[in-house]
Amino acid sequence: MIYKIGSRGSKLALAQTESVCRELKKRYPEHTFEIVIVKTKGDKVQDKPLDQVGGKGIFVKEIEEMILSDEIQMGVHSMKDMPARPAEGLIFSKVWKREDPRDVLILREKKRLQELRHGAVIGTGSKRRAFQLKKLRPDLQVVGIRGNVDTRLRKMEEQKLDGIVLAAAGLHRLGMGDRISQYFSEEEMIPAPAQGVLALELRKDNEELRKMLDACADEESQKEASSERQFLEAMGGGCHVPVGASCVKQKDGTYRFYGMFGTEDGSRIVYESAAGSDPGTLAESTAAAIRRKMAGTVFLTGAGPGDPDLITVKGRKILHQADCVIYDRLADPGLLSYVKKDCEKIYVGKENRHHVMEQEEINRLLAQKAMEHKVVVRLKGGDPFVFGRGGEEAMFLKKLGIPAQIIPGISSCIAGPAYAGIPVTHRGTSGGFHVVTAHDRNNKLADIDFEGMARSGETCIFLMGFSKIGEIVQKLQEAGMSPHMPAAVISRAASVNQKTCIGTLETIEERVRKNQMEPPAVIVAGKTVELSAFIGPVRQQKPYLVTKIGTKPSRLSELLRGRGVSVTEIQTGSIVMTEQKFTKDMLQKASWLIFTSRNGVKGFMKNLQDSDLDVRCLHHTKIAAIGQKTAHWLKKYGLLADLVPQIYDSGHLAQCLKQKAGKQDLVCHIKGKEGTSVLRDTLAPLCRYHEIEVYENQPVKIEKPGSPDQYAGTVFTCASSVRRFFGSMEAKTAEKWKREMRCFSIGTGTTSALQQIDAAKICEALQADYESLAAVIGKDVEDVSVSED
Repeated sequence: MIYKIGSRGSKLALAQTESVCRELKKRYPEHTFEIVIVKTKGDKVQDKPLDQVGGKGIFVKEIEEMILSDEIQMGVHSMKDMPARPAEGLIFSKVWKREDPRDVLILREKKRLQELRHGAVIGTGSKRRAFQLKKLRPDLQVVGIRGNVDTRLRKMEEQKLDGIVLAAAGLHRLGMGDRISQYFSEEEMIPAPAQGVLALELRKDNEELRKMLDACADEESQKEASSERQFLEAMGGGCHVPVGASCVKQKDGTYRFYGMFGTEDGSRIVYESAAGSDPGTLAESTAAAIRRKMAGTVFLTGAGPGDPDLITVKGRKILHQADCVIYDRLADPGLLSYVKKDCEKIYVGKENRHHVMEQEEINRLLAQKAMEHKVVVRLKGGDPFVFGRGGEEAMFLKKLGIPAQIIPGISSCIAGPAYAGIPVTHRGTSGGFHVVTAHDRNNKLADIDFEGMARSGETCIFLMGFSKIGEIVQKLQEAGMSPHMPAAVISRAASVNQKTCIGTLETIEERVRKNQMEPPAVIVAGKTVELSAFIGPVRQQKPYLVTKIGTKPSRLSELLRGRGVSVTEIQTGSIVMTEQKFTKDMLQKASWLIFTSRNGVKGFMKNLQDSDLDVRCLHHTKIAAIGQKTAHWLKKYGLLADLVPQIYDSGHLAQCLKQKAGKQDLVCHIKGKEGTSVLRDTLAPLCRYHEIEVYENQPVKIEKPGSPDQYAGTVFTCASSVRRFFGSMEAKTAEKWKREMRCFSIGTGTTSALQQIDAAKICEALQADYESLAAVIGKDVEDVSVSED
């Protein structure tokens, strides 16, 4: 039998693979073993840290794919480079004899770490090593360095580094042990989990080869490596965070386990050790001790159903504080606008039969992120404990010792019927209600006590049962419920797209089909359904699509929500400050400074401070602001505007300045890179007009907004948002939006941009500020409500 063994092409990888090949040839001379060199992504990308190019998997993916396709039968890796779990369909053999797991120091001139000069420069590609080096010698400068052993040694000489840190195992396997200046003990530097261990990876179904490899295993190395990998999996670690583990057998036959774990930036690092007779138990207890000291809090938060305004005040508050949000399909994406700019956002899906991530993976992800962040929000549609598997997540976190708090949410089982005008209880009609999930984990009808539900005379509510409507109504009738019992199906509960279909148990399935209802849906059976005719449904207002610059929720959206207006935000740009060098002489020559936005004010003040100047150099200069809001921002920095036009736009500001500035006056417009030419065209012929760019409104990738019939209107606060929003669409889609969508403009410049793209329905604010624009939209909402009535 010919066995092909995959290996990376570096000297170390080949030395490791050749040692495996020699041993196999020696033990199994009847077989042929050949080495196949495979170039991985990790070998191709050498100029970036591991965490920026994909983490541990970048050294193994290509080899694993070849094993799965049977192009090669096994791969040889360094176990420390392997993810916590092998790829689907692959396994590791038992561990062979381990090489020295310690980290070592190679110095260019000195012999020991203690001999290095103050501020010496050490190279390493590992955060784990870097942070532990800084613990031993806080004065050291640690720089990133990647490549194979020879490359790193060459870089040390070329870059005149004082030293580098490598693994002892690799140097020993290359016969370069004489280059080692100092070995680090486990107390000084905890190595990577399973460092010095070779990972022999093969297909799960290759039983014959697995038995051959397992026969070469070393029991002691297996115990140590397994416990260290167990610790790695328990901590959810990888290349993005510093994690170390070492299991060391003592002279008396017991073991001491060393563990360390830190945040990505090294702001928090915890060390723990434990002693005992069982390595696996020590790994778990060490991981648990670190989690207790380090874990943040996971908030299992109900997002409510459909309407993003149905989230609780507490839920919204915790989103503002979140360092990481892990969210489902049923949580309205608009809620993510409440999070901080640097908040990590992770989508985990959870659509029926189309999970982006399975529940067990989500559980592990929650634990992993709790170790990286102080506040982790698990955002779940409806309520986390109403068929949301929040209980499983809470129990998993508690088992690991990770703090978890529950923030309840409004469940669709109540909100859906309520928005349809159906009370789930009503005096004299229904004294209670039953809520059940309609399908089991095999996507069959759940085991439901239909007889008990029918006998109770109370409202019966079924969630996640759209595909089971026929079976549900049949079972209820078989249990004794009248075929004339009122029934309703509520699709997309509490959203602007909510549809309600009302009938009886006898007719509801056919009516749902005729009305082309879609999941997700709430099914209601009971006498309270009849009350919808008297109470009437809650009119769900379509949201206004508000374009914004930056990631934070815009103040305009807050004003609109304060008026009861439903809002969906879409980002069209990001503000980046531009560097400008100011001099005292230059600023003192200016007769006027013109500010036309708060970003202009912020950019100017930042550059003023960066130029080692303050507002005292402006004592001879007059200041013009386009409106009261810009004037307010100036006032925050101790500057009072000398001129604010009564109508807040560039045209009226230009006309006011036209009366003030003469030919000898230097008038400086503090602005962004983009902007209208109104001020320039009006003032340049009359004075010494000069533009100073202090910020740039940079474009971002714009999410697809959907169809125009989803929104009541689109709101624009600058011309660049108009151009970018429509420019991000395909021509046919853009034409549909221009033709059908009502566009709300903050002022003349924005209106002009809308006219240039031939937008059909434009409504401009009376004054170019958020308050006026919010008032126009608020009036629009009232007008729509009246017309519908």
